[in-house]
Amino acid sequence: MKYALIFTFLTPPALAQEVDFADPALIDAGKEVFTDFCMACHGEEALGGNGPDIQGAILSDVTQAIRGTDQMEPVELVDGEPEAVAAYLMALAPKVAEIKMRLLADRQQGSK
Repeated sequence: MKYALIFTFLTPPALAQEVDFADPALIDAGKEVFTDFCMACHGEEALGGNGPDIQGAILSDVTQAIRGTDQMEPVELVDGEPEAVAAYLMALAPKVAEIKMRLLADRQQGSK
């Protein structure tokens, strides 16, 4: 539940709908999307392979990565899929996700 509250606080108004990243259905959906689009490079448990370890990645990490990086081509995910992938990755390493959310909030507070 704390992820949903923080997500609502950190997102721009267009995305400010409440997302419960701890929702088992969302996590299961994220695992399916991860399997289809991410597992080949990031490994079965998202611990890395051809791509880096992404356990604990939060929504901002996912949305940035799917736009494409130096090592990764852009990936087109449809509405709700980035949130689902983030929920799955956050569930794999909740402490890492919690730290990332706190750091992101601190950074955004500092930029105001």
